[in-house]
Amino acid sequence: MEEVTYRNSKIQVKTIPKGTLLFRLTKNIKNDLRGVGLDDGTRCVTPNFNVFFYPDPFTGLLSLKKWNTETDTVTVFILKKDVKVLWFLKPSKYNRNTKNTRRRFVTRCNRVDKGCMPRPLKAYDPCLSKTMIEKYPDIVGIISIALRDADELKTSLKQNPRKTRKVGKYIHFAKDNRDADGVPEIALHPFVKRPSKDVIVHKGDELEINYKPIATFDLNSPKLISFMEDHAVYNPDTFYYMYKP
Repeated sequence: MEEVTYRNSKIQVKTIPKGTLLFRLTKNIKNDLRGVGLDDGTRCVTPNFNVFFYPDPFTGLLSLKKWNTETDTVTVFILKKDVKVLWFLKPSKYNRNTKNTRRRFVTRCNRVDKGCMPRPLKAYDPCLSKTMIEKYPDIVGIISIALRDADELKTSLKQNPRKTRKVGKYIHFAKDNRDADGVPEIALHPFVKRPSKDVIVHKGDELEINYKPIATFDLNSPKLISFMEDHAVYNPDTFYYMYKP
């Protein structure tokens, strides 16, 4: 495990390999690839632009069903390149809740400049400090456990034993230094290197993106299990799956 230094802190960094599968409940794939649309037809990507992924196609629905009312599809993405992420799972001494402390390298997203984004950023999401981004632009993500999502997932699995029997073998829990256990979520910047300033994306601009979509399914489609059986190989080093052609 690599370590980077920020002031007096040593922070663990994990390389997530090219070919890793990422699953996301999708509302607008173009937003995930090219930024949020603006009124003038351009798109906004900020230094702390986060796109959230789970390691399997089932955790998102089971974790977020209380809050998710806007989509009934899950999109499968694949990493096009190796990516470096801050590792907020054991044995790291940091976790997602570090954003609420006085540690300066990570903070609540509502504390950072929203830049060109049309809406304020969310307090419960983790964002990196300006100095951290400028010092380590190749660190393009954070992997961590969101306690609220983890608790909702456990409740859903208990309440749906039939569903659990079908999909449980694809759901792998990790722990952080709080001994919180849950399915780890990756927050990734779409760009290969984080920009230090806002990027306004115009139609036709060529962008270096970390991931690409390869399939989209209805959330309750039996094809999801078939996809996992045929194309997913579990990687215990990252808690995510590798793509098998």
